[in-house]
Amino acid sequence: MNRHYMRCTYCERPLAIESEREELKVILEQACPLCGEKALRYMGQVHKTDIVRQGVKAACDARCTNAVGPKCDCVCVNKNHGTKKLVVFNKVVGKLEVVEKDLLNNNEVFLARIKRMAVAKNSIKVNVIAFLNWKNREILALAKEKDGYWRLGWDDYNKYSIYQQRLKKIDKIEDLKSIQRKINSLTKMIPQIGNNLEYLEAIFDKKQEKVA
Repeated sequence: MNRHYMRCTYCERPLAIESEREELKVILEQACPLCGEKALRYMGQVHKTDIVRQGVKAACDARCTNAVGPKCDCVCVNKNHGTKKLVVFNKVVGKLEVVEKDLLNNNEVFLARIKRMAVAKNSIKVNVIAFLNWKNREILALAKEKDGYWRLGWDDYNKYSIYQQRLKKIDKIEDLKSIQRKINSLTKMIPQIGNNLEYLEAIFDKKQEKVA
């Protein structure tokens, strides 16, 4: 089964595509066919689960064809899983296209609402990363000066490792299923990095850099 799931981290909707694994890298660089943003993230290949045992399997219905993730545990044995969310990659045009037109129902209304929240989420994400970089500006400068973080002393190396862990945590937040949860999780990271006054100072410095 070469059916894979991806999700747009901008409009949050899952999509399925039938393709060889080697093509996925190119496909994931395309714009989402629903919102037009280049924000696709890989979820996994459609596969059976071990939830259903002893020969008793769930009936295949809309829960399977409209599934939001790649795990399948019904009688179709993956055949129908995600078929109502299928998109195709048009190699001639070079972009993803919707197969099931129902995916576009009320698309404009949905996008108008999601855009406001996405702008807020992206804004706070940029600010949190800016704050993280500002808070670690000395250790980052030292790593650059020594031409590699692996040449740092033990204490500085530990500080750099914590910085990297927090960067990965920010990236992992994109796997959450709702923009509101992403906003909440990003906001909670601010006190983990520093205090509110430092956050405001970091954002001020960021704005000054843009002006300069």
